[in-house]
Amino acid sequence: MIERIDLVDLLKKRKKDGIRGDLLHRMNIAMVFEKTSTRTRCATSVAAADEGGRGEYLEKCTTLTAQHFHNITIEAFGMTTEEYSRLAKAGCTGITPYQETYNQELYKKLHRWGEKRNYQFRIDAPARALEAGMRTIGMGTLLGLADPTQEMISLFTHIRYLQKKYWQAGFSVSFPRIRHQLGEFKPEFKVNDKQLARIIFAFRICLPNISLVLSTRENETLRDGLAGIGINRMSVASKTTVGGYAETKDSKTGQFDISDDRNVETFCTMLCTKGLEPVFKNWDAIFQNL
Repeated sequence: MIERIDLVDLLKKRKKDGIRGDLLHRMNIAMVFEKTSTRTRCATSVAAADEGGRGEYLEKCTTLTAQHFHNITIEAFGMTTEEYSRLAKAGCTGITPYQETYNQELYKKLHRWGEKRNYQFRIDAPARALEAGMRTIGMGTLLGLADPTQEMISLFTHIRYLQKKYWQAGFSVSFPRIRHQLGEFKPEFKVNDKQLARIIFAFRICLPNISLVLSTRENETLRDGLAGIGINRMSVASKTTVGGYAETKDSKTGQFDISDDRNVETFCTMLCTKGLEPVFKNWDAIFQNL
């Protein structure tokens, strides 16, 4: 028992220091649960990855989803090139590894333990994913954490570097502002609607061929106004709860609040009244290996 406690202490210290272990290197982890638990499954996958093991959950989900959808993008923790390669082979076409902030001191302050604390490993995630065969990368920072001007310059520079090295890849940029959330975190830098619009327009001018995304974090008035003017991709009917899309009743315990809660039909009607055509599919898996 003492040996197990000592091992737990060691693993906790390594995670806090951002050190990736190898106790489970090249091992497969079998998970058996008495009930459905998305949170526990994801946590187990992360724990396995921390020690070099193979977390099968995301790969299995991708394989199953690829039987029904051609375009599959995953927003998850940073992985190795080998892990990204396995996801790509399973049918994953894109990764969204938000940097959250490019301010290294602030990043260290906000990420106090775990592998995510490793700034360099996080910032290199898009390059590793593209090297592994991913087709698209979604990028962005969490507006409100640091000076938005400096953040956007860093984000633009990062994208341009990746575009030059991985010129065949597709890129998208999101502009999430900090919303009310369970942790009651208060942003130091508030970004108002006018500032957000200027940021979006600047990116559209400087990066005319990439997708600019505005999520349901924003209210419907702002989203309606920016649709087709800078923004060319939007989410709709989003859920921020773990397992939220499988629930029959709306939960009040989401990761953060959303502002635009319209359903798909209502949202598409709005687009059509503006002379815009809703497009749900712009890619086919048959082109994956071309």
